[in-house]
Amino acid sequence: MLIGVDPGIKGALAFFYDDGRERVFDLPVRQKKTGGNEVDPCGLQIILRRNVPADEKGLVVMESSHAFMGSGEKRKGSMASQASLAATKAVIAAVCELSGMDIAYVTPQAWQAFFGIRKTDSEDTKDQSFRIARQLYPEIKLTKTSGRPDALLIGRYGQRTLT
Repeated sequence: MLIGVDPGIKGALAFFYDDGRERVFDLPVRQKKTGGNEVDPCGLQIILRRNVPADEKGLVVMESSHAFMGSGEKRKGSMASQASLAATKAVIAAVCELSGMDIAYVTPQAWQAFFGIRKTDSEDTKDQSFRIARQLYPEIKLTKTSGRPDALLIGRYGQRTLT
């Protein structure tokens, strides 16, 4: 059992079963009392319990991007969005570890290079991930704006390189 994770509020979990099946779920979120959303740890635990057989120990392969703030024109994201992503990854990691699963981290550069994904003038990395995931998993409902394509490709990368 392998689980690919694209962390983030619009992230997803992709389950790869030993019998060849795949299932994808959006990460469960809840509204914070202070406004905005956060990953729902109880909802995440329910998804894991329902999809990982009790007698199996899953390997979670999660994207681990590092904050790059930059300055001026090169700035990517706000400090608040970077803090939110870090908190999301921490919640996912804690729930997975408490559920008895091992976690491996992979950089976006590693899994994207595996699939030949790189930003071009005609197609950004999100579009490429969507196109490749749709080709590999035509039976799974995917959208460009969700984390589902990336979660599937992160999981497939993990299958090919970590197992």
